[in-house]
Amino acid sequence: MELLQFVQISNPTILKKMKLKNKKNLGFTLVELLVVIAIISILTIISTASYSSAQIKARDSERKSNLDAMSKALMLYYSDTGFFPNLTSNQLFGNISVGFTGANGIVYMRETPLDPKDENEYKYVYKTDGKMFNLFANLENKHDSQCKDINNDYTIDGVDYCYGITSPNAIVKNW
Repeated sequence: MELLQFVQISNPTILKKMKLKNKKNLGFTLVELLVVIAIISILTIISTASYSSAQIKARDSERKSNLDAMSKALMLYYSDTGFFPNLTSNQLFGNISVGFTGANGIVYMRETPLDPKDENEYKYVYKTDGKMFNLFANLENKHDSQCKDINNDYTIDGVDYCYGITSPNAIVKNW
C-alpha cells in the first residue's frame, strides 16, 4: 500500500496537479472580498454618523458653557456697579483683544467667547435693560432637553433662539 502511494505521489504529473490545486486555494473569491468590503462600508457609515453627532453635542455643550461663563462675568460686573452693561451683542461677544472690561478697568473676562460654529444661525445674543439680562443661543441639537421647541422658542429682533440664560432676578423673555 505504501509503495503504491509513493509511486503515485512521485509521479510528476500528479505532483503538478497537486501544486496547481494548492495555488488556486491561496486567494479569496470575489464574493468573499465583496462581503468584506460591504461590512467595512457599513461600519464606516455608522462610525461617521456617531462622530458627527458627537461633534454637534460637543459644540452645544461649549455654547452652554460659554453663556454660563458670560453670565457669571455679567453678575460680577453687576455686583461692582449695580447695573448690567449697556452693550450690543457684537460689543460683548467675540472681543478677543480687550475681552469684557468694566469702565473701572477691572477685567471680568479676558476673552469673550465666539460661537464654535460662528455662522449667522449660530451666534450669541445679549439683551439688557440695566437691571436684568438675557443671553441667547441656538443649539444644533434641537432634541436637547434644554432647547425649547420651535413653537415655544425665544424671539429676539425677529430671530428665533431655542436656548436662553437670564440673570437670577428675572425670567427669560422675548425682546
